[in-house]
Amino acid sequence: VLTEIISGASGARAPLEIAKHLADRGHTVTVYAYNYFEDREMQKYLKNNGITLITMHKPPMGKYFVVAPMYQKLKKNKHDMLYFSGTPPFFLAGLLSRTPIVRMYQGTQFDAYLERFLPGQKIPYYHQVINKIVNALIYSIDCMSFRLSTGVVAISTFAANEGESLYHRRVFKVVYHGSTALDAHSKKPHQSPIELISVSRLTPYKGFHLIIEALKKISTKTRWRLTIVGSQPKTQYVKYLENLAPKNVRIVLNISDAELAQIYADSDIYVSADRYLYFGLPIMEAAYFGLPAVVCNYAAAHEIVVHNKTGFVASHEIQMSEYLKKLIEQPKLRKKIGMAAKKRVQKFSWEECAIQWEAVLFHFCGLHDRH
Repeated sequence: VLTEIISGASGARAPLEIAKHLADRGHTVTVYAYNYFEDREMQKYLKNNGITLITMHKPPMGKYFVVAPMYQKLKKNKHDMLYFSGTPPFFLAGLLSRTPIVRMYQGTQFDAYLERFLPGQKIPYYHQVINKIVNALIYSIDCMSFRLSTGVVAISTFAANEGESLYHRRVFKVVYHGSTALDAHSKKPHQSPIELISVSRLTPYKGFHLIIEALKKISTKTRWRLTIVGSQPKTQYVKYLENLAPKNVRIVLNISDAELAQIYADSDIYVSADRYLYFGLPIMEAAYFGLPAVVCNYAAAHEIVVHNKTGFVASHEIQMSEYLKKLIEQPKLRKKIGMAAKKRVQKFSWEECAIQWEAVLFHFCGLHDRH
């Protein structure tokens, strides 16, 4: 497994959960990652399930200087198959090792350079030019791994269609991620305020500012509170959110799975305005706790949330306000939709995801399914 970091946060968790469940199915699994942003809890989880962890130091000259030592490790360990979800240098090392390699396509995120600017901030012309250059590099790097992989698996139909359109290669299969059923104590009884939660990395494209603005537009007598659970925060953006938010919005950073589970358990509604919602693991985690979701209509939103059944998909900020108000003020509707979300999320298991990935990997390395 070639990934970026060993972390249980959001999308970084997916390749690691697949690795764990492949190991559960009797395979010998090794995870390669950089040694920064190390999550001790996730490391312990993987090691306890028989997975070998090999972490690489990021050379001071830059990431690409890791290609040679990484290549040596891959050649020495002689893996039957690699699957890639991470950093380009690891992909190059895998390619040079001549081991069959399957790319997990989780979407292409353009405009990464502009994440240093705050929402609504005027972007100088020369920064716009730099952004176009960076976008061209992002495209080239993603195109390389998409085109040169032995095969490509996408995490949603939207992601598959996007990848095929951008890189002119057919995706072999769509395999949805599983969802982690986090453990928590029983939900504490409360009538008010209604608790809302949103979880992700604290960076502008995640749209936390849009959520706050949508909530501020709601006129209701029912009290509410929003908890933003963030990781890898951009300090400037956090300060922006703190200045934008009313008193009933709190931001908590880098908490454990146990702490996150308890916040889910004590919450009533999940909300997201993620611009690159190619799957949305936190939405699924929240559904395990019976939380209906209100999301912006970006990327694979309609694949993750069944509109008017497991939540609402909003086309714009005003509509998001309307849907949030409806769920805040109508407890019976909130419970009905939350229970539908809880029932549907049972279909998204890591066990099933691993079974599908196993079949894909067997296909591309020329082995027959032993199970």
